[in-house]
Formats: sequence, structure tokens, C-alpha cells
Amino acid sequence: MKVKELLEKLRGFDPHKDVILYCEEEGVVLPGHGFRLFEIDSVDLKEVEMTRGGDGVPSLKFVKTERSVIHVLIEIISDF
Repeated sequence: MKVKELLEKLRGFDPHKDVILYCEEEGVVLPGHGFRLFEIDSVDLKEVEMTRGGDGVPSLKFVKTERSVIHVLIEIISDF
């Protein structure tokens, strides 16, 4: 999702409401639960290289390289 798309979606909501994220994806959800909650901890611009590990899992390298690009990163926490 691009910043523009996120802003358009959020524009119609009460700006004083909390933003809570959730995920139903296997591997993220804890045993015995149907989903997992997250809260936004920070939003920053960072230059990163998008990559995949040997197991194919998407990852980021927090280094400046010829393949790195500036992205908006939203850090989330699972305890609020």
C-alpha cells in the first residue's frame, strides 16, 4: 500500500480514534487465538534493501546499497 492510499482510507475516520492492527496469518497468531493484535509504535523514513532469506521469507537490510530505496516503515508492537 502506498502512503497516498493509506491517507485516503484514513481521511474518512475520526482523527481521535486509536489505530489497532490485527493479523490472522498462520505463524503470527498465537496458539489458541484467532488473531493477533498490534499497535503502531513509530513511523519513519528509512533507506532499506528489500530482500528474501534463504528460506524465501521477505526481509529488509538496514544498509545503504545500490539496491536500497527509501521506504516509509511502520514499526508495530504486540503489547499495548
